[in-house]
Amino acid sequence: MVNDLIILYSGGSDSRLLLEIAKQTLKNPFCILIDYGQKHIKELEYATKQLLNNQIDYQIVKIEGLNINSGLTGDKIKGRWNKVHEMNVPGRNTIFLGIAMGIAENLNIDEIWYGADFSDRLNKFPDCYQEYVVKMNEVSTISGVAPIKIMAPLLGMSKELILKLLKTYCPTEIVYKGYEDPTTN
Repeated sequence: MVNDLIILYSGGSDSRLLLEIAKQTLKNPFCILIDYGQKHIKELEYATKQLLNNQIDYQIVKIEGLNINSGLTGDKIKGRWNKVHEMNVPGRNTIFLGIAMGIAENLNIDEIWYGADFSDRLNKFPDCYQEYVVKMNEVSTISGVAPIKIMAPLLGMSKELILKLLKTYCPTEIVYKGYEDPTTN
């Protein structure tokens, strides 16, 4: 079966719900996992197991030498910038979506989903606003041979709703909720 969607996949609750929505809507996703030097690297191991268990095609992209300091990378100092979440990684979703757009163009896939949700908006992650998604779609119209639709289907959903939906879709699965160690849930 031909892949018709790319999901930026971390294995956390947001991307896990995106995978379930894709399956429920009969899409055949290709997932991209990105190792960008994050301190919660076990999340990628957990994500890989999820994808193997669900027989989903995926690729792991390793970014080396990024050297961006944040609560998740580099010096791991939280709260470096005022008015954004303490775990903000500057440019993270822009970097990830740029990689995803290149892979999508290579695989002839015209749609990318990423897991920004309403709590990301409330926590002031700048790359999780609807305006950001709109502008990234504008970039996609001029950055490749064909426009690629970038979507954040969970933007209006609270984390509580996302977790409830996951319990409905995956009642026996341990759900990795955020930045904690997924192997201890």
